[in-house]
Amino acid sequence: MPQDEAWRPKLSRIEDPIAEDCWEYVTPKGQKRFSRLMVGRPVHYPEHQLWYCPVLIEGYTQPRIKPIFGMGPVDSLMNAMTFVRTFFEENSEVLPGAKPAGTQRSRPAASRKRSTPRRKSRSV
Repeated sequence: MPQDEAWRPKLSRIEDPIAEDCWEYVTPKGQKRFSRLMVGRPVHYPEHQLWYCPVLIEGYTQPRIKPIFGMGPVDSLMNAMTFVRTFFEENSEVLPGAKPAGTQRSRPAASRKRSTPRRKSRSV
């Protein structure tokens, strides 16, 4: 395989995400940050007889969406999750499921407001 990066696919978006989250964390330099993470479904890359999973970690991955390769679909997925795990371990106070200030968390299904009011039951 060539040593330069030119052979890698240039990705502008993740077509089929299989996992997505927003994490709050503290960088090794002590900065508090929020990043959106997304991992895409494994994609066959027949030109090099490989598979890759596209991964986005805002503010971390260069290029913005990074293809993580493996010999097969499961191998590329394992490698992508190892990449995400490395990001997790490089930072501290990681809070998965976080939302940046100014956005609201969605309520659990049981506590959502009903779109139509309940009818009062009548006693007979």
